[in-house]
Amino acid sequence: MSDDQPAEPDWVAVFSPRSADDSAQDQRSRAVAPSAGGCAETVDDLGDGDLGPRAWLDDAWAALPERSRDILRRRLAGETLDEIGLALNLTRERVRQVQKASEGALVRAMEKRAPQLLSALHTELGDSPAVADRHIATLVDAHSTTALGCLLKTLGVSHPRTWAGALSEFWTFRPNELRQQLGRMVELAPLTHEEADQAAAELGLSEDLDWRSVLAHSNSKLAAHDLGWIRPARLTRDVAYLWLKLEGEPRPADEIAVQAGCSEHAARENMRRDPAFSQVRPEGTWALSDWRVPGSENRYSSAVDALVEVLRDLGPLPVDQLRVETQRRYPVSDWRVNQCLSSNLIGLNAAGLYDLAERGAVPVEDTEPKQPSNIKTSGDVVGIELVVDREILRGSGIPVNRWLTWHLGLRTAPSTRYFALPEGHGEVRVTRMTSNAQVSSLRAVAAEFGLVEGCKFALLLNTSTDTASVRHVCPQDACGARTATH
Repeated sequence: MSDDQPAEPDWVAVFSPRSADDSAQDQRSRAVAPSAGGCAETVDDLGDGDLGPRAWLDDAWAALPERSRDILRRRLAGETLDEIGLALNLTRERVRQVQKASEGALVRAMEKRAPQLLSALHTELGDSPAVADRHIATLVDAHSTTALGCLLKTLGVSHPRTWAGALSEFWTFRPNELRQQLGRMVELAPLTHEEADQAAAELGLSEDLDWRSVLAHSNSKLAAHDLGWIRPARLTRDVAYLWLKLEGEPRPADEIAVQAGCSEHAARENMRRDPAFSQVRPEGTWALSDWRVPGSENRYSSAVDALVEVLRDLGPLPVDQLRVETQRRYPVSDWRVNQCLSSNLIGLNAAGLYDLAERGAVPVEDTEPKQPSNIKTSGDVVGIELVVDREILRGSGIPVNRWLTWHLGLRTAPSTRYFALPEGHGEVRVTRMTSNAQVSSLRAVAAEFGLVEGCKFALLLNTSTDTASVRHVCPQDACGARTATH
């Protein structure tokens, strides 16, 4: 297989293998880069000093009396006014007065010497639930992390709060937003690892954020498992669900029980009571209810089927009423119902109500999701950087961010677009379903290039010619496939 078709644009250089000299230079750059809590490069270093002279915050902090700094330190550490007053032999009110006066002094110093800092913080943080402190360090040059923390807190910036506690290396104007976003992932459980990655990307979680550690915290309602993310309170059912999902076909209860770590009787009872499973007659095997398996006893084969029947039975409905009635008949999360709203079987009528497309409702197209960092475009070509894993080598479809299907015009579900591979090597299918988006199996491509687990490659799609090509982009000196052939 060659890379001649389609022609590669200049931007594909972002996927090019990096030389040893480049890697060494990056290591030297990281070695001298300051930490987010230390003396970081400032906007002053990069431009004309719009944010004021260097080290102004350290100067303002040093100008405060030691007792004032002590009170601010203690408050930042979470001590109450009463606790500080007892330790310093002050009244509660006096502690509050000193705190307010000291915070005011820091703000006045900012207004005088860095008047655009607050605006810059709003630009940098926006509505993001978590921004790494290294980004804050580029806005203000301060040796004292305590001084910076006190100023940010006074300006309404705080650490994101989750069930794992406050994330001290991140900042936000919306401290509860991250917990809510992670809570949406909990609602989606059980999830395979690939589905969790896709959900995190679609929620727009920062690439700097180790959201897996937060989800795996002891206070979380989820736990990491070899198969994916499960709810400890529903351990056996969730493991059974994920195992069946990865198997991809109905299985007998005794096999499911072995994987779930319970008796066959317990496995049968758990699946019988859970609408996510259905028994296939007459052989008696078990499948997931979302599968369209002949002989299954479930009334609905998917959430879309339930939603369509609600509209057929009750007529046009506002979205809130449609969601409630669908969930009454087919228990799924709000997230799943929202996904179903992109189905081409339903849409909005002239009155703004959801109805069936067969009755004239216009299907609702997806709005543009956030573009992920591993997908780039230039003109008619879009490239996706992928990493070979066991699922690719076994021939599974490859989950991708919905931005790709949106960019390709696949904005209702189900919809598919085809791209021909060169030299008669078949085609690549990009499919948008209500629940996910994916690229068809690339196992043959991996075999043709001799790719092994861990290899990086770029899939290039030309939207004007509907052709595809692949480029192996591993560094020469760090590629398992290339090393194995020498």
